[in-house]
Amino acid sequence: MRNQGCLFCKIVEGSEPSVKVTETKEFLVIKNKFPKAPIHVLVLDKKHREKTDTMEGKYSKECYWDKMMAAVYEAIKHLGLDKTGYKMINNGAGYHHFDHQHVHIMGGSKVEPGGPS
Repeated sequence: MRNQGCLFCKIVEGSEPSVKVTETKEFLVIKNKFPKAPIHVLVLDKKHREKTDTMEGKYSKECYWDKMMAAVYEAIKHLGLDKTGYKMINNGAGYHHFDHQHVHIMGGSKVEPGGPS
């Protein structure tokens, strides 16, 4: 499932450049092109799933969030952030720039990236 105009779909298919960090069967982890922390990666679903659909539970029978969180934690461990600290962000509504479901992981600093939450 791909959305032709979606930048993240193009990254997943390889037609748009990115720096791959790690990958699972269903998710791709890339470096954020415009990082807000020393370590800032995006966990992208390899299928185009709208953020609203995932948040409303449209894929709950597929255990979507279990799979997403497993991919997120695999990336956290791969980056060593499980030992030093990390922040995980899932923007929504007016705060996200892309409808394609993705999660930000930030870390690599002594202070909490983006300020305390």
